[in-house]
Amino acid sequence: MARRLCTEESLVTVLRPIYPRHTNRYGTLHGGRLAGWMLEAGGMAAMRASRGYTVLGAMDYLFMLSPGRLGENLHVYAWVIGSTTHTLDVLVYAEAHPIGGGGARPVSVSLQTHVAVDGEGRPRPHGVEAGPCSLEAEELAETHRYWLEARRPLVERRREIASSSAPLDAVYRRTSYFFVSPEDTFTLPGVLDASRLFYYIDQMAAVPAIEFTGAPMVTAGFDAAVFASPARVGDLVKLESGITGAGRSSLEVAVRVAAKNPQLEETERTVALLYATMVAVDEEGRPRPLPRRPLLSGERMREYLERRRLREDRRRGVGRIVEQARRLAGG
Repeated sequence: MARRLCTEESLVTVLRPIYPRHTNRYGTLHGGRLAGWMLEAGGMAAMRASRGYTVLGAMDYLFMLSPGRLGENLHVYAWVIGSTTHTLDVLVYAEAHPIGGGGARPVSVSLQTHVAVDGEGRPRPHGVEAGPCSLEAEELAETHRYWLEARRPLVERRREIASSSAPLDAVYRRTSYFFVSPEDTFTLPGVLDASRLFYYIDQMAAVPAIEFTGAPMVTAGFDAAVFASPARVGDLVKLESGITGAGRSSLEVAVRVAAKNPQLEETERTVALLYATMVAVDEEGRPRPLPRRPLLSGERMREYLERRRLREDRRRGVGRIVEQARRLAGG
């Protein structure tokens, strides 16, 4: 019989002071560092609820709502809001608290699916039935249902993504490599953790954006992504990034993550494929027009505009989710 877990009781809180090593030249928190902390908190909530190992299976849009600043304390809250036999769905919300006092400021929000696994990385039933147990949390049930429907097409593409070895379809492509080491693991020993991977993804997304425009760029968010295949300690990970769209002050950058064990495998497998939004900023850290725009085909621009429309549709619902999260956090 499944163990009932109330969303309200599943809360995990992580406190992160923002030190200089976490920030960029403007004194604001690096996007990859923020994403890593959000995923780390989500993984903690999932492991605590499932009483065992978990790995990230999918992530809905991770929105950057405002910058975390040097000297502030970042409070990251994670709740398990739903479950299936093998998965736990987690809402993660972060807000900044100024050291000198004052009101908390929303910084980021994300919805994540974590898969319960055994010590070998195989899916396992976790025996948890998660959901709201009070009127205050009841609205999250609607959010959860909407999320399940919206992510379905992406999850259905999981096998297709994992089996693909095609190079990234983008312009101004860049490639980088690294070997997975034990320090890159967290929620499952021997497996590259998503919180660590997103730091690399953020760095790689910035490379073509900054090199092409010649302007400082900051991360505005990451689109939904499914993690189709794990990368393990000893694997050679390839990161490909390239420009796939351009707005007035922003670039859309696609990032493909692939991995293989050089001693055992000849063909790489795709770990994840996702899009990051990078924004050009001036010396004060404010958005500015792109100083240089990429030449993109009509078809590529149409595909980009459709992704941007979906991104903006999802962002319109973020305010409601933030209010739900703030109430649950007692803010």
